[in-house]
Amino acid sequence: MKPIARAEGQLCVFIMKPIARAEEQLCVFIMKTPGAVLLLLGLGLFAGAAESEDIDLLELKYLRSQVQDFESRLQASEKKTRDLQNEIKNLQENREGKKVVFSVSLEKDALYEHTGPFKIGKTLVYKQVFINIGDAFNSITGFFTAPVRGVYDFSFSVLGYGGSARVGAHLRRNGQNLVMAYATLDRGDINASNGVSVLLEDGDKVDVYLPAEHRILDNYNHHSTFRGHLLFQM
Repeated sequence: MKPIARAEGQLCVFIMKPIARAEEQLCVFIMKTPGAVLLLLGLGLFAGAAESEDIDLLELKYLRSQVQDFESRLQASEKKTRDLQNEIKNLQENREGKKVVFSVSLEKDALYEHTGPFKIGKTLVYKQVFINIGDAFNSITGFFTAPVRGVYDFSFSVLGYGGSARVGAHLRRNGQNLVMAYATLDRGDINASNGVSVLLEDGDKVDVYLPAEHRILDNYNHHSTFRGHLLFQM
C-alpha cells in the first residue's frame, strides 16, 4: 500500500495484491488530524492481511501438489518392487525346475480283479496312487494333465490271463495313440509293458486306454501300473 497526495485535503491510497490483475485505488479525503493517520494505518493492515492470506494459499497449493507427486512416485516404486519380486520368483522356479512325478496301480487291495472286456474302449482309472507330486494326475478320471510345456517320460504295464480275450492297452496323448502294450497266450498269466518320452504342451492330456474286447487284471501285487515324470521344461 502506498499513499500519494494529489490535492489539498485529498489522499489517494493504492492497495497492491500479488495475484490481483490490477491495483485497487482508494481515495479518501482527510484532514490533518490523528484520526486520518489511524485510517491510513488501518488500510495498510488490511492490505497486508490480504496479501498474507494469498501467500498462505499459494503455499498450501504447492505443498498439496508435492504430496500428490510423492504419492504417485511411491506407488510407481511399489509396483516396480512387486514386478522385481515376481521376476525373481520365476527365475528361481525355472532354475530349480518344476517337480512333476506320479506312479499308480490299477487295483488297490483286490485279490484278483479283471477289467474288461468292454464293447466300447475306455480310459483306465487307477485306484492305487503311490505318488503324485505336482497333482498332475487325476485318480478320478485317470488322466494326466501336463502343468507346463516340456519333455515327459511315461511307462505302463498290463497283466492278463491268456484265452479268448486279448490283453493290451494304448498310451494316448489327447486321444491319439502313442504306443501300445500287447500280448497273447493260450493260457496262463501274461504281462506286457511299453513306454515313451514325448513333448507335451501345457494342458495336454495323457491316459492309458483299454480298447474294446480287451481285458487286463490286477491285484494287491500291483502288476498293471502307469507312471510318468517331467524330464525338463521347454
